[in-house]
Amino acid sequence: MPGSVVIGRDVVDRMLHLETGRTDEALNARFGISYNSWRKIIAGRPVRSSMAARLVRRVESIEPGV
Repeated sequence: MPGSVVIGRDVVDRMLHLETGRTDEALNARFGISYNSWRKIIAGRPVRSSMAARLVRRVESIEPGV
């Protein structure tokens, strides 16, 4: 899919560590993503590159430099 990327395993592992719940509400509040996006990410499926970039920035802002 053009314009799509797979989120790196290191970022996924950080997200698993930082998650506060797996509902639409919890995932949106924590990472700004939906449950459907969450399922794609943890399954290693591609997501829009713009969403991936936003998500990486969000994870970094929650837990810098880890």
